[in-house]
Amino acid sequence: MSLLVELSGVQAAQTQIDTVGNNIANVATAGFKGSTADFSDVYAGSLVGAAGANTTPGQGVNTTSLAQLFTEGTINQTGNPLNVAINGNGFFQLQTPAGIAYGRNGNFQINSSGYLVTDAGAQVMGFSPPVPGSSANGVIEPIKVPGGNISAVPTANLTLNVNLPSTDAPINTTTNPFSVTNASSYDESTTTAVYDSLGVSHTLTTYFTQVSGSGTPNQWQTHWQLSDTSGTAVASGSGPMLNFNSAGQLTSGSGTITINNLPSGAANLNIVQSFSGTSLSNLTFGVNSISNDGNGAGQFTGVEISSDGAITGQFSNGLTRTYGTLALAAFANPQGLVPTSNNVWQASIASGNPVLNTPGSAGLGTVQSGALEGSNVDLSAQLVNLIAAQQAYQANVQGINVEQQNVQRLLTIQ
Repeated sequence: MSLLVELSGVQAAQTQIDTVGNNIANVATAGFKGSTADFSDVYAGSLVGAAGANTTPGQGVNTTSLAQLFTEGTINQTGNPLNVAINGNGFFQLQTPAGIAYGRNGNFQINSSGYLVTDAGAQVMGFSPPVPGSSANGVIEPIKVPGGNISAVPTANLTLNVNLPSTDAPINTTTNPFSVTNASSYDESTTTAVYDSLGVSHTLTTYFTQVSGSGTPNQWQTHWQLSDTSGTAVASGSGPMLNFNSAGQLTSGSGTITINNLPSGAANLNIVQSFSGTSLSNLTFGVNSISNDGNGAGQFTGVEISSDGAITGQFSNGLTRTYGTLALAAFANPQGLVPTSNNVWQASIASGNPVLNTPGSAGLGTVQSGALEGSNVDLSAQLVNLIAAQQAYQANVQGINVEQQNVQRLLTIQ
């Protein structure tokens, strides 16, 4: 029976050596979580000594479990925008050939089909963009970053929200009619870019003239001029008359700008120009906001991942496209996760079902782009554990040798 005791000790020490060896082997594996071997002693059921001192010797050691340590590893900066580290609790949800898995290694890339994947090829799962007009998360699905180009969209609606100074001098438009070349024929002006059907940018200048004697308060007449990229005037015309109430709020003023025979050869421009939100006050002239629904064509330049997990495509024309939001999973018992190859885990009955949310919500950590979480293995501590396990192994082997010698002596007794 004693040989079995030492044998269990050898097996336990070997398990410890294997566990420590696996930790050391993965000391440079991104997102790796080290393990510890837990042991318990073994006693046979016996009534001997039940009423007094127990003289029944133990029968060895048993490996209870291999417990993983889910402490956070050191976060290392990489500069790669597709590298993502989790600051805090949570796991990335991944679609693998074997099913849904979970991991902490955020070494992502975009594959030939446009999907965001891990370095092992597993698809990264996330929430699709919300439907227009809703703030709710979309459905869980593999995140796709299609890239490609953005087509040109001609400007069809242009809103200028400005403040017009009530202290500007009214202009007699009869004796001093508006002219672009006559700065005394208007009070204020502002420029903005508009786009034609080919994506060519043109400069639209809007002029504001406070018309003397036109009401209380005075009306403001608008004019416009379209210029090409060299500054040459293409077309010009009159815009809407702006009317304000005694509180300086705009009561009316919108119109349509029509421009034919553009030099770029693009289709005719028809722009609905609105001044919604424009006010009249003692403040100086200023542009509060410009809303333009047109854009030039743009090339895909890269991806940005924000701390809340939003994945945004960047384009050369300054526009962005949201492709989805990373999903993080939380578990009631992470120790119940089943480790598999490629540094991922699968859910089990012991771990409980995953609870999915966006980074930074419901107790989940945030994500950091351009960084990777390193292994949480402490190499110095593992080397000390390896020495202790080796000594235990040698001591148990020596015990087996002693028992073997005793057996040989018994067999030689005549």
